[in-house]
Amino acid sequence: MNSQYLSPNHSRLMIRIEQFVEKTIQAEYAWYEFHEELLDLVIELDAVFDFELQYSAYVKAMLELIWRNQLNGEVNIDQMNDLSFKQVQQYFDDFRQDQIKEQKYFISSEKRNRIVLVEYLDNLISHYSKLLFVRVDLAYLKERQHQVDIRTFQQDVHELIGFIQDGDRYFSDLEGYAWALEQGKDKGFHCHLLLIYNGSTRQKDYYLARQIIQRWQEITEDDGYGFNCNTPEHKNQFRRNDSLGIGMIHRDNDREVQNAINTCSYLVNPEKSNQQLRVKLPRMRSFGTGSYKRNHRRYRDRGYSLNT
Repeated sequence: MNSQYLSPNHSRLMIRIEQFVEKTIQAEYAWYEFHEELLDLVIELDAVFDFELQYSAYVKAMLELIWRNQLNGEVNIDQMNDLSFKQVQQYFDDFRQDQIKEQKYFISSEKRNRIVLVEYLDNLISHYSKLLFVRVDLAYLKERQHQVDIRTFQQDVHELIGFIQDGDRYFSDLEGYAWALEQGKDKGFHCHLLLIYNGSTRQKDYYLARQIIQRWQEITEDDGYGFNCNTPEHKNQFRRNDSLGIGMIHRDNDREVQNAINTCSYLVNPEKSNQQLRVKLPRMRSFGTGSYKRNHRRYRDRGYSLNT
């Protein structure tokens, strides 16, 4: 097998397959490099396929094409040319309804998750006079993404959330949190993380976000990076139009509270179907929160595990 296929970018490969299948279904005839593109995708997918993983509908369509035509293992362009465009198109078209159902399920799941998140935030805000909202986006450097598959991503996020539950140094005085896992064309596998601190004991949101990103870099052995949503420059963009929903949020300020809920709801957005995970481990969750308890230790973890 050609060495260029030994370490494909797992996240980007899934998205490329999805785009190729969609293009094939919609096309009236094969484009010039159709068979060459198909060969590349078949070889790369065959190299990374894992029976234990769950794939999106259009990735399954490509796998079905591979298995039915015995294209796994050593494959060359002559074998690929034996498949007509119409044959490939029919294989893919058989999965179109599955893909539609998948999209509908994603949208309904995101709507349910948004309800859960808003209720969670309401409970916290109603119990504390002020809370410090910190948002970071955690991903992998583009030049390192080929080293990151869904297992690595899950392990890294699981380790980070383990630090959160343990009340690690920069997670002390934490009253709640939420996370969402996504997969994008450019950012690859990434995590949106919301941390909610007791505003009476924590104030430096920019500093906390920076330390969380540093922790992510340590976990990923410098393969990861993060975006700090709590920098003064970033917050000023929203402050100018009175939509700032991170930083210190006061319960008695209705505008701040509504902005916080609107901002945090971005974690579970039904309109971001192009960001959903195309590959998962069994029972893997893409969203979770801590749990709220009204007692002397008001915060208990419920969402530290990425599995149900």
